[in-house]
Amino acid sequence: MADYSISSSNGKIVLKLKESIFSNLNDILHPKKRMNDETSTTISPPLENDSLNIQPGEWVQINSIEEISGTLDERQKYDGLYFMPEMERFCGKKYKVFKMAEIIEFESTAEVRKLKKPVILLEGVYCDGEHHDGCDRACFHFWREIWLKRIRDVKT
Repeated sequence: MADYSISSSNGKIVLKLKESIFSNLNDILHPKKRMNDETSTTISPPLENDSLNIQPGEWVQINSIEEISGTLDERQKYDGLYFMPEMERFCGKKYKVFKMAEIIEFESTAEVRKLKKPVILLEGVYCDGEHHDGCDRACFHFWREIWLKRIRDVKT
């Protein structure tokens, strides 16, 4: 079974998440500074005014695995969201933004929460289930803005 499912409610996307996707929901609701083991320097979330403000319909390029790794803490997370091993195959490629997800519902408890920072869903970027016992649900991968670059001239 996938870590999340997606539904639509009143024009907003609602994500139903299993608790396994966020080991500590406070990480995503209240981002903190974290340490990068390799350099022992503090990594902070981007400042609000540094936001790319990526919108549905825009094109982005996913950063390289090296760039993304530099944003992750010791648990392979940024702002509480895992960068899962199966996401690596999409690095360096260009995709169209499908939706921004701001509300999550945990399937196990039916608890609904609003995220401080939305996750980004990209067209055609789905989990293949390889790391989830062959799951064939084809769930969207969740992306943080810091892992993406806006591109203006799209040559796919």
